[in-house]
Amino acid sequence: MKGKRIIILGCIVLMLAGCGSTDKKSYYEQGAAYLEASGYEDAIGSFELSIAEGENVAESYRGEGIAYLRLQNYDEAIQAFGKALSSMEKKDAVLKRDIQFYLATALYQSGDLSSALGICDQILETDGNKEAYFLRGKVHLEMNSYEEASADFKKVLADSEDFNDFINVYLIYQENDMRADGEAYLEEALSIPVNDEEGYYQRGRVQYYLENYEDAREDFIEAMNNEHKDAAFYLGKVYIAMEDISSARAIYQEYLESTGKSARAYDGLAYCDIMEGNYESALEYIQKGLALEDSDETKSLLFNEIVIYERLRDFETAKEKVTAYLEQFPLDEAAIKEKQFLQRR
Repeated sequence: MKGKRIIILGCIVLMLAGCGSTDKKSYYEQGAAYLEASGYEDAIGSFELSIAEGENVAESYRGEGIAYLRLQNYDEAIQAFGKALSSMEKKDAVLKRDIQFYLATALYQSGDLSSALGICDQILETDGNKEAYFLRGKVHLEMNSYEEASADFKKVLADSEDFNDFINVYLIYQENDMRADGEAYLEEALSIPVNDEEGYYQRGRVQYYLENYEDAREDFIEAMNNEHKDAAFYLGKVYIAMEDISSARAIYQEYLESTGKSARAYDGLAYCDIMEGNYESALEYIQKGLALEDSDETKSLLFNEIVIYERLRDFETAKEKVTAYLEQFPLDEAAIKEKQFLQRR
C-alpha cells in the first residue's frame, strides 16, 4: 500500500511538472487558461501554485480574485484583490486600476457599498473611464444618492452609441424599483442609428424593455434573418410577454437544438412551463440549466426555481432557496421582497 502511495505521489509531481511533455506553461499561464475556459476551481489551484513559487504574484492574486468573484465567493475575492494590490512591486497604473475595479465590484456585490464607493472614487481621481462611472453610479443608486447616480450615468452615456450602455443603466434603475427613471434612457437610445444584425438585435432589446413588443418582434426577426443567434432567445421572451407561449416554446426548443446544450434555452423553457402551470416539468428544465454551470444564467435559473417552489406551495423549500440565493446576490431587490413574502407564509 505504501509503495502505491509513493507511485501516486510521483505521478502527481510529474503531472504538475508537465509529465515530460513539451508544454512549458507556467502555473500562472495555466491559471489564466483555466480562467478563460471558466474552470474557476482549477484556476484558483494554479494561481495558488504560482503565488507559492513567487511567480507573477500580483497578477496571480488578481486572477484568483476574478475566479472567486465568478464563483460568487465575495469575501475570498476581496481578500485576493487586496493582496494583489499590496503585492505590486512596481508602479503599473493600468494594472492597479484594473485590480481596484475588480475590488470595487466584489465589495459592491458583497453589499459593502461605502467601501466600494471609496475605491471607485480612487479610480476616478486618476482615470475617468466609463466602467468606473457606471459602477459608482450603481453604488450611489443603491445608497439612494439619486442626483449623484444620475450625474455618473450621464458621464457613461455622453456621446455613446452603444445600446448596451443605455440598457445597462436602465436595468440598474429597474432593479431599484425606478423603472420610469430608467425608461428615459431607453427612449434616448432609440435615436442610435441601426444598419446591421447586431444593431437590430440591440434595438429589439430596447423595444422589449419599453414593452413595445411588436416593434421588438420585428427587430429580432430581422436580426435572426441575418443569422444573429441570440436574437432567438429574446424573441422567445417577446412571445411570452405577448402571451404566445406556444411560439415562445418553439423558439426556445429551436434555440436549444441549434446550440446543443444551453442554460438560456432551458431557463426559457422553464419559464414557459411556469406560465402554463407545469411546475414539475419547469423544475426539470431548471436542473438541466444549472448543471451546465453557466455563470451568466445561474442567477435567473435560481430565481425561477424559487418561484416554482412558491407556486407549488412548498414554502419551506422556497424559503431555503431564497436564503441561499441572497447569500450569492445580496442586493437583489426582487429576491429581498420574495423572502419577505415567504416569511409571512
